[in-house]
Amino acid sequence: MKTRFISIVLLCMALSVQVNAQDQKSIMQSMMGGKKVDASKLQDVYQFEWEYKTVMKSNKETMKMNYLINPDSDYFGMQISSKEYQQMDFMCIITDPKADIIATFMSAGGRSMGMLSPIKEEKSKKSGPKYGYKEIGTKEILGYESYGIEIENEDYVGTIYFTLDAPVSFSALFSASKNKSAPKGFDPALMEVLEEDALIMEMDFIHKKKKKQSFTMTAVSLEKKQTQIKTKDYPIMGY
Repeated sequence: MKTRFISIVLLCMALSVQVNAQDQKSIMQSMMGGKKVDASKLQDVYQFEWEYKTVMKSNKETMKMNYLINPDSDYFGMQISSKEYQQMDFMCIITDPKADIIATFMSAGGRSMGMLSPIKEEKSKKSGPKYGYKEIGTKEILGYESYGIEIENEDYVGTIYFTLDAPVSFSALFSASKNKSAPKGFDPALMEVLEEDALIMEMDFIHKKKKKQSFTMTAVSLEKKQTQIKTKDYPIMGY
């Protein structure tokens, strides 16, 4: 999945988070090394209480993205399932803002390993595309009342549905962002709601000129599921 694809997704969600942790290009870069980080800052155990499954589709591929969430922490995990990762028995990307680390833990063929990279600070742009938005009503998704907004800029027009009733939210994704500036044109009150209470349930974005850059995200399930990752089980490359 291209960096631009993920970037647009999260930007349109108004989530200025670490996009580079969530695309294949970054994962490959961290495999090959980069700026060293302090592995001692990692937690011994990362504990998650919920699993939120989604499916993202673009013109070229379908990708399953499962978010692991602990409502009592500001770290979050993500598991990606696509053609590129079929050889993996297990892979989880954990973003830990307190440690300033993105950790990728994986196992394949009976071998386990971990790779670390710093959370990159996105430069704040003084000028950028201005976003307009309007409310478009509600609908039920996975049993939760979900509020719709339509977002548009010079390149994209799309819809986002989010719920405030789920037992978890995407607040951890916001906490991972070093760049707290909101997209131009967003109401600060809406931003506050998205940051603290919202779980994105559905997105559908169409590129006005390049249809191949259109994409959708659909919620599949939200379930209580205990997931525990012990860092000692994954020897860190380069350490």
